[in-house]
Amino acid sequence: MRHKEKAPSNQADGIDARPTFLSDRQRAEVSLSLPKDSGLTAKAEISNGGLLSIAVLVSSILLSTAVLVHVATRDASRPKRW
Repeated sequence: MRHKEKAPSNQADGIDARPTFLSDRQRAEVSLSLPKDSGLTAKAEISNGGLLSIAVLVSSILLSTAVLVHVATRDASRPKRW
């Protein structure tokens, strides 16, 4: 019978030291060089939970925009009777 490995923990307080899925961090870096000694460097770091929050926010904005466009244009296709 095999024994499972124990998760790493902080020995002082017994708290599980492994990061959870939502607290994992994503990092990105981009560097752009332009002529005449100019350029741009950008760095971004976000957690998986933050990335999920942004995705939900963007999805809700797109959905609400689609509904507004539908409501605004639904009478345009009908012929006016007056």
